[in-house]
Amino acid sequence: MKVIEDKVTVYPPHAICKADIPVILSFLPAEWTAGIQTVRLSSSHGENPTVIAFFHPPDGSLLIKSRGFPKERVLRALLTELAGHASGVVFLNYRRLQKRDASRIERLVAPLVEEILPQLSWKKVWLDK
Repeated sequence: MKVIEDKVTVYPPHAICKADIPVILSFLPAEWTAGIQTVRLSSSHGENPTVIAFFHPPDGSLLIKSRGFPKERVLRALLTELAGHASGVVFLNYRRLQKRDASRIERLVAPLVEEILPQLSWKKVWLDK
């Protein structure tokens, strides 16, 4: 799997770093990560704050827009996206879950967030000027 981290030179930095991706994926069931070939930490910021993670199965790309968000929110959105695809859930506009699926996916994601979050990098990120 290839991990691409777009360069960011202005505030805010990425909430998760390139080294966090293998850590996150190592905690997940195989069916959640099946088909992921490329993970991109996008440098885009503020265009659509409701879409943090987007998995596109036909080309195996996972896009993560983590700038300006808390680490926990990014992790929760990423896990929700992957759990939803593995469960065959249909997402609404802006990657929202239908009400009937939201509680089921949240029950899958919540314990993983608690387990993975302390394992992520907490080092200070310095941006180039």
